Amino acid sequence: MALSSFLNVNGYNWLCPRRGFSWPTSTTVNAGRNASNAVIGQRAGRDLYKLDNMEWVELSLTVRKRMLDSSKPFYVPVTFEDMANPGHVITITMYPGDRTGKPFFVDRLTHLVLQDETFAVNLIDAGLE
Repeated sequence: MALSSFLNVNGYNWLCPRRGFSWPTSTTVNAGRNASNAVIGQRAGRDLYKLDNMEWVELSLTVRKRMLDSSKPFYVPVTFEDMANPGHVITITMYPGDRTGKPFFVDRLTHLVLQDETFAVNLIDAGLE
């Protein structure tokens, strides 16, 4: 399966974020360490993904709204390239983390934002699959 965009969130294609994006993968362990500092637990479930530091520059309000709307149901299917398996696409259930916008242009009369300088969001693996 090929991607039609960098990322697909709940059926909506998102633009590629600017440079600085990262995609950490976490392995969860079901216990801690013993007195010798050796891991005594076992791997719990599958690796978890995070799409981190995604930021876009000078988005239109329409595009920002579509991006936010596509992640509104909280748990959403997200399709992206699997870092561990280059060239292969995965779809997992994720939820949005912090969403941050910085206004670029503001209307002098209404004081409403006309365009974003930057918009950022993180998507976090819900671990449901």
